[in-house]
Amino acid sequence: MNKSLKMLMAAAFLSLPIVANAQTENPRGIYKMTTLTGKMGEVKAPFEQYKICTDSVTLMVSERAAFFNISNNDHRVFNYTGEQPTSEADKSPLIYDSNDKQFKLKWWSTYPNHIHFPNNDWCIEKYESGKYTEKSKPFFDAITGASDVDASNPLTGTWRFIGYVDELRDVKRELLKLHEQYDKSKYFNSFFVFAPKYLTMLIQNGGVVDKIYYNGKKSYKCGNMTRQVKWLSKDRIAVEEHIDYRTDWMILERVTDGTTPLSHIASQFVSKTR
Repeated sequence: MNKSLKMLMAAAFLSLPIVANAQTENPRGIYKMTTLTGKMGEVKAPFEQYKICTDSVTLMVSERAAFFNISNNDHRVFNYTGEQPTSEADKSPLIYDSNDKQFKLKWWSTYPNHIHFPNNDWCIEKYESGKYTEKSKPFFDAITGASDVDASNPLTGTWRFIGYVDELRDVKRELLKLHEQYDKSKYFNSFFVFAPKYLTMLIQNGGVVDKIYYNGKKSYKCGNMTRQVKWLSKDRIAVEEHIDYRTDWMILERVTDGTTPLSHIASQFVSKTR
């Protein structure tokens, strides 16, 4: 399978139905860990963890307060359908026992001295769909969909962060440079998602959710920080940010092609494995 096809599959996964009773099929969707079985038998999940399952990649999301870490850590453990693997090169399929509500993931553990996971033995994780903490729901809402533009609050929606400019008077010239360098910049696939009550910022392999208060289209407030907004066009804004002793402007462009941040995130992880 070529890279372009895998990236398209990652981008399209949300439109696909969950496979019922699939023993070795990836159960597409977002699932929250509920229990796991190890040395201590079946116990309640000791931490907040989710799996995002697509056709081409399975990502783990860990919740820590308002912060979320996204990783593709399946390569850190062995996943097999049979006996203990002979080497890490063994690429046998994952074991999934799934339906439209939940799935079990069975994997071979090599973690020594872990309180829950057995060492050199099987471990079983159980997940359920539609289970979110109060803090995590705004995050998953943000990465799986784009808010419609509200005529009374045009800031709402999904915006791509393309970079900084020092002075707005130079913005036309600087925008050309930002677009030329964007694919290779550290801001690539970074997003701001403005919802009526929450702002979600996605950068690299994670995100953070904050409550947001709008002052029309001219500014917004998160915590104790109020940020001024300058509209460069109907789909491009400059957001004031104070860095050290100076003022810079973050340039955000509205995502209008219907894709979700998660589609870009999944494609990013797929491209790293090629």
